[in-house]
Amino acid sequence: MKILMPEANTLTKGDIDLSAFEEFGDVVTLTNPTREELKKEIADADAIFINKTVLNEELLGCAKNLKYIGECATGFNNIDIAYCKEHGITVTNVPDYSTNAVAQQVFAYILAHYSKVNEYNEFVANDGWVKSDTFAPFVFDTDELFGKTLGLVGYGKIGKAVAKIANAFGMNVLVYTRSYGRALEMSKGSRGETDKTVLEGFLNRTESYVTYVSLDNLLKHSDIVSVHCPLNEESENLFCTETFNKMRRGAFFINTARGPVVNENDLKEALDSGRLSGAAVDVVKVEPMEKDCPLKGHPKCIVTPHVAWAPESTRKRLVAVVLKNFEKYLKGTPQNIVD
Repeated sequence: MKILMPEANTLTKGDIDLSAFEEFGDVVTLTNPTREELKKEIADADAIFINKTVLNEELLGCAKNLKYIGECATGFNNIDIAYCKEHGITVTNVPDYSTNAVAQQVFAYILAHYSKVNEYNEFVANDGWVKSDTFAPFVFDTDELFGKTLGLVGYGKIGKAVAKIANAFGMNVLVYTRSYGRALEMSKGSRGETDKTVLEGFLNRTESYVTYVSLDNLLKHSDIVSVHCPLNEESENLFCTETFNKMRRGAFFINTARGPVVNENDLKEALDSGRLSGAAVDVVKVEPMEKDCPLKGHPKCIVTPHVAWAPESTRKRLVAVVLKNFEKYLKGTPQNIVD
């Protein structure tokens, strides 16, 4: 069995052992292959493990032996699932492995923005405190999280983990999801009033410290807006000038979901105008980031290179599930199948 791994470097930098894959067959690893190189290598591959490699019909059409795709991530929008179904290719993913890591990153952003730890550390390193005429120089404006309102767009595993942390800080949590939006529309009577009985079953499923609201209400009342929805036709460019203008002035915006959810030029404009006090993103529209990305180097925007999911302990968990997925598939009892 030929096992192709064109993105092994996204799983390990040498700190995680991938030798267990060799127990299943002959492993071929590639580093930053071109599409032509991929076409050549996938032609006789039986299985492939990917992360962000785009497996479209053009590439999959070259893979005459391919029976299994192991997505080494939760999202699978990079795979032509319809083609795989038609040609009997099993696709599995790894749900939930990075929940705690991404939730942690969200609050790293929030704390960095409101506590100004980095700014004060730099101030001290540059002798600002040494030269100060008071024991506590108030150089940067800081603020408490207690009592602030956090708005979550999307409420899957990660959103729920973020909400739980927010509750521990004494924050208010608002949530908007597509399913709630549909339920809200279905609940409206002929006069436009909301029939709460239609929403009752939906709302009873969530935690007591979370309040479901419409997207407009979430934007209007949130001090912080954090995005946790999947990328699809409805969410692409969801955050644009129109959306940012509905947000509370001075709000803080976070995206750890997918880059195309945000119009980057519009986000830059919202930061430049002061509509937003700051932003933090772990994802951008094109990755690796292009040199002319409008968010690159922006003084009000924290940018990390898609690493919220990547602590060593998280990647170890990921690899363990990827291996288990493949083992279960080979035994005829597949798990985590993408439908």
